[in-house]
Amino acid sequence: MKKIMQLVLGGSLMIGAASCKKYLEIVPKGEKIPQTLADYKPLVESKSAHTFDYTNQAVVANEFYTPQQQQVAVNLTTINFNWQEDKSRAELVIDDAGYNGAYAGIFIYNTLVNNVPNAIEGSAAGKAQLVAQARVARSMLYFYLVTSYAKMYDAATAANDPAVPFNITGDAEDKPEQVSVQKIYDFILQDVNAALPDLPKTAENAYYANKGAGYAFLSRVHLFMKHYDEAAGFADKALAENSVLFDYPGYYNDNKAVLEKPTLSVNTPKFEFTNPENYIFHYGGSIAQLQGFYASSMRYADSAQYDKGDARLLVNFAPRSLGPTSETIWSYRRNDNVNVGGIRTPEMYYIKAECLARAGKVAEAMAALNTVRRKRILAASYTDVTANTPEEAISLIRRELRCEYRGTGMIYLDYRRFNNDPQYKATITKVEGTKTYSIKPESLMWIMPFSVKALAYNKTLQQNSK
Repeated sequence: MKKIMQLVLGGSLMIGAASCKKYLEIVPKGEKIPQTLADYKPLVESKSAHTFDYTNQAVVANEFYTPQQQQVAVNLTTINFNWQEDKSRAELVIDDAGYNGAYAGIFIYNTLVNNVPNAIEGSAAGKAQLVAQARVARSMLYFYLVTSYAKMYDAATAANDPAVPFNITGDAEDKPEQVSVQKIYDFILQDVNAALPDLPKTAENAYYANKGAGYAFLSRVHLFMKHYDEAAGFADKALAENSVLFDYPGYYNDNKAVLEKPTLSVNTPKFEFTNPENYIFHYGGSIAQLQGFYASSMRYADSAQYDKGDARLLVNFAPRSLGPTSETIWSYRRNDNVNVGGIRTPEMYYIKAECLARAGKVAEAMAALNTVRRKRILAASYTDVTANTPEEAISLIRRELRCEYRGTGMIYLDYRRFNNDPQYKATITKVEGTKTYSIKPESLMWIMPFSVKALAYNKTLQQNSK
């Protein structure tokens, strides 16, 4: 059984691999193919089904800091970090782990959606639940792709804006058609809404979507479509399923003897996978999966973005000198499997707060935001934040999101969404050493280019970036 699973998972990672159908039709001697509901579940729990690699996206958004001494090189990282639009990234991206990993996961979930209903053992309800959970996770991967490799959703142009290759057949030999942004969003909404009735209130573990995950993901999707009433409504439904917030101050105090020291690597108790905030858990890149942590760094001055006593800074980062003649940065230090690509409850509070602010309900927006902050900042330092206008409220919400999700790609997604908002879009300018760099909201730098290998494999694929 293990060998068969390895074949299916391995096949999902290879261009031109044998189709899923062929895998399921050929039975190697001494082995068996997945036939029962229990046989299919190892696919869901494979790390290959939960890879959302936002490494390059996070660099463009400057979620990760690239030290001055490394900026002299000309490579994909420095081009992304300093928004060097005069250079072609497309020529440098020979292969793309994020793109490949997303389609590997989609292949796995296609296998489940298309084959679990015909499993020879297992209840009808159990099969329907697993298919529903696969639909949600598959849609999340398509959302990752369409928000990374295509223009942002615009109702006026989405039907004509090219997005990404789309395949739900489960056949890895297919060279799928590149469909429109509108078609991807329509598919996501249709698939997740179809899944909702069969999602359980409580899932087996964080790899599996529960009812709250379905509502939370729909809230996120509607937010990106500027459907603010729907986004708020689904955020409320998600929070009705789970509104728990992890107690960061409590965690800091419980481990203060270790965390108050500027140690560059700490082994305090892991909590990410079993975090009560989780609606669903997805890893970042494959390196993070293997190492059990993710590499994130921050410009030293950027620690000012955190309020005094913010336990997220105290727990997760420590100052790190890069040498006697070099700079000091903040380096991520906690060993844990960070929920980079999944969904947690803080996001729902932020969506709720933003939608309230856009509706002019500023006080209610700040109440939602401060609910999270009370579980992030030490009591001795805590005070509520207040705003007088929707614009002030949204600025505070965005700052809070940056403190919560640094290094996960969520800041990149936040920039992309607000770049598409006429009221809030803005050119970003920064200084690195003696040089000044800027990036406009309309810049193609925000869109990840398809790799050389992806374009060579699928000759009809149209490049959306450069």
